[in-house]
Amino acid sequence: MPSTNVYIQWGVMATSDMPRRGATAVVVCAVILAVAAHAQQVRAFRGTIATPSGFLDDATLVVEKNGTIRSVGKNATLSPGTTVIDVGGVIFPGLIDLHDHLTWNIFPRWRLPRPVGNRYDWQALPEYAAQLSGPEYALIAKNLGCEMERYAEVKAMIGGATSVIGSFSPDAAVPPRNECDAGLARNLDFASGLYTASVNAEPVRYNVFPLELPDADNQTVLKELDAKTIKAYIVHLAEGADASAAREFKVFKARGLLRAGVVIIHGVALGEPEFSEMTGKGIGFIWSPRSNFELYGKTADVRAVKKAGLALAIAPDWSPTGSFGSLSELQFAYHWNLQQAPPPLTNDELMAMVTSAPATLAGADDKIGSLAPNKLADFIVLRKSSSSPTTAVLDAPSGSVRLVVIGGRPLLGDPELMKQLAPPGKLEIVTSCGREIALAITDDTKGESWSTISQKLTLALQQYKIELAPLEECH
Repeated sequence: MPSTNVYIQWGVMATSDMPRRGATAVVVCAVILAVAAHAQQVRAFRGTIATPSGFLDDATLVVEKNGTIRSVGKNATLSPGTTVIDVGGVIFPGLIDLHDHLTWNIFPRWRLPRPVGNRYDWQALPEYAAQLSGPEYALIAKNLGCEMERYAEVKAMIGGATSVIGSFSPDAAVPPRNECDAGLARNLDFASGLYTASVNAEPVRYNVFPLELPDADNQTVLKELDAKTIKAYIVHLAEGADASAAREFKVFKARGLLRAGVVIIHGVALGEPEFSEMTGKGIGFIWSPRSNFELYGKTADVRAVKKAGLALAIAPDWSPTGSFGSLSELQFAYHWNLQQAPPPLTNDELMAMVTSAPATLAGADDKIGSLAPNKLADFIVLRKSSSSPTTAVLDAPSGSVRLVVIGGRPLLGDPELMKQLAPPGKLEIVTSCGREIALAITDDTKGESWSTISQKLTLALQQYKIELAPLEECH
């Protein structure tokens, strides 16, 4: 595959008997105090909560001032003055997307007339160059990479993800690029904020073409894996259904990459013999079924992956041929799974494949992946389902994500919730699938508004007669 918010609302007017300067001072002081209160208070969120031991109805998640979880449960302790928000839905760990190509997600769906044998086939098509790779490279050359990244991260958050991989790729030689991945969703490959505030210092490597890596660089990766300075080496392999895709496994093995910390994406051409060779070696696997079916007419043998004992995650790949977000990819997998006889995966396994499993694969399960005390408050709120909390996650329609919170900071959600949570002032409202979504993102985008981001991209794409992709697929 290709390569605490501060808002000021000037809404108070001086009375006729108040000097203008004094009135301004009062307004500014009031605003500062209001912002400080929002930034520092402990908050509690009440709803049905997905905990490591199961769903709890009418439970409370308490978030500390520093963005960590203090407590979670039916009897969570509330200190005096704690603001309690009844979210009216299911509180679920933020989804973790370990396979994406974010700057490409500004493009609309791209359909092949028929499945091909492997990724090199469709990447050689002239329509791929005209509709995807050519415009993608051109927009980056026009210094729109940050806008592409930020658009995609908002899209990922609307799709339920709070952590992503496949970022714009900071470049020390081009300093402004180093700022593009900071803020918004956690960029686990370059700027997660989990262990350091620096970019380019994450213990995760992501490689689309690992077999093209020079041998010296490959040896460096092996040494880093052995020394555990790299927690995860996430790579594309055997992407396709033909013999050429299958042969990649032999080269991969010859390069010494069947070892702990390696995480394979796609693996469509692999079967039970190959997966059996991975048993007990600490290798992980990322499944992207929708894109597999769109491009190759089949998907990976997840039954064999499970039998081999590999840790298994789900991720959307990219929105041109995959799902628009992690939640919709999970739902695609859920419905595919129901059609198998017998289904290879349980519902609990499917939900773990977008939360705890990818957190473990990325070596970040001490910080994210579940809602438990001392972990970071990365969570989403989903609309209730009349059936069960499980159904609210696995069979939710578009527009089901009501709130996204990362590190205790509300970044987007239903306006009625965001007005309670965000500091007073300029929330931006966007419309998707007939509903309004309030964004509170400008602190994470160096002040660039959502309208500016989307307008820049819309204008740039017009010269290629391409429409900016929607944020969700409406159904």
